[in-house]
Amino acid sequence: MDGQDVKPRKDLLDQTWDFFASVRVTTVLLFLLAVASIGGTLIEQEGMYASNLPPEEYYPQRYGPVLGMLLLRTGMTHAYSSWWYLTLLFLIAAALVICSIERLVPLWRAVYRPNPTPDKEFVRRLRQGFTFPARGEQPLAELAAALRARRYLVIERDGRLYADKGRLGRLGPYITHIGLLFIMIGAGMRAVPGVYLEQYIWVRDGEIVKVPGSDFYVESLGFAVEFYETGQPRSYQTHTRVIDAGGNVVKTETIAMNEPLTVGRVQLYQSSYYAEYGHAEVALVDRQSGAEIDRFTLDLSQPQRAYTVGDYRLQLLAYYPDFTVGEDGRPTTRSSQVNNPGLVLEVTPPDGEPFTTWFFPLYPGMEFDDTTPVRFLTQDVSPVYTSGLQVKKDLGLPVIYLGLIITTAGAFATFYLAHRRFWAFAEGGQVIVGGWTNRNAGSFEREMRQIAHQLDPERYATESDMEGEER
Repeated sequence: MDGQDVKPRKDLLDQTWDFFASVRVTTVLLFLLAVASIGGTLIEQEGMYASNLPPEEYYPQRYGPVLGMLLLRTGMTHAYSSWWYLTLLFLIAAALVICSIERLVPLWRAVYRPNPTPDKEFVRRLRQGFTFPARGEQPLAELAAALRARRYLVIERDGRLYADKGRLGRLGPYITHIGLLFIMIGAGMRAVPGVYLEQYIWVRDGEIVKVPGSDFYVESLGFAVEFYETGQPRSYQTHTRVIDAGGNVVKTETIAMNEPLTVGRVQLYQSSYYAEYGHAEVALVDRQSGAEIDRFTLDLSQPQRAYTVGDYRLQLLAYYPDFTVGEDGRPTTRSSQVNNPGLVLEVTPPDGEPFTTWFFPLYPGMEFDDTTPVRFLTQDVSPVYTSGLQVKKDLGLPVIYLGLIITTAGAFATFYLAHRRFWAFAEGGQVIVGGWTNRNAGSFEREMRQIAHQLDPERYATESDMEGEER
């Protein structure tokens, strides 16, 4: 309309700045981050669940086929390293920086470049203040000395006085912002390859496994477990050997519960285990006479392709670690774990034709053909343990700890350091003093009364009147 001022339209950069400078926007972003963090805490993250199943198999089994696939597709199974979580961290960091710049610059000027000579009416209108007689050629000298004794910074200019202390208390929220930025930087570093790692490795007794995120290997020299009378495990540990890329043994150490193995920046925690059938002591027996021909040891996890037992030769034709019969009627295995091993063997006698037979180490009496000249008898089955070790590496953790220290310092400054200020000038034979504080007004009033009593004891309360009061 004519005669009315039209505000110029802000460009995109100014609009973006104003958007992130809004406290409401920052609050919403923090709420979304809190919700995402709670979800990541409640949902088992990849590399942290105690199972050797891959994520695409584990989550549908754990949460159901629909919800499990939804969690995988949305990235909730690795929430803290997902693109949307890192985007939230970036937006909050931007909001904190812009909010701090928007408010810190004028606050810094007001606190560290104060006006020692404001309008006299401003000093008179302050809620807290007192007067005392002006004495000598320098009427403000006594007040300045009393304030310096209480560790105030005193500025005298043009016959006026300004004093303050506790400036850091005004900057407490912004120190907290800096600490939060460090925490978010440390958390965001997890997206950088090689900085963060948390996953399981499964190491069988006697097995050597490459430790992800490192240049060394770990070998299990043996797993040990102790049980309560109820059968529940009481404690378990893995005796390990660390081997570098050149094959040299770096250290030999036992990993127990709450006693991790540390190599450089990588830590290995004893987290889980499972036991399966390991080795079977098997006897080859003459079916007609019942005499034992010889024995051999069968590795149920990785059986050999051929064995020599006495004068007999055995050839492994097929192995099913978890034997079952499929829907098509053919033999198959349910899983790769040794739960119900079944073997198809070709047996070559010393002076006869080879023949094929089945052997079930856990159920040696189950035979498909009882006309063979020999049969197998299981004498003993020993277990083998697979230790679940959790590998942790977090190079951003020192940055997060630094952020926590800075945040704590900022919170302390915010809540426990009060910014106290005095203004004074001489007029009409009196020194007029006014004071202001940003918090804890009661304590500031007591301090002002003490200063007033020191400068004019006849007019203001005596020291004995204030005994027992907190300074």
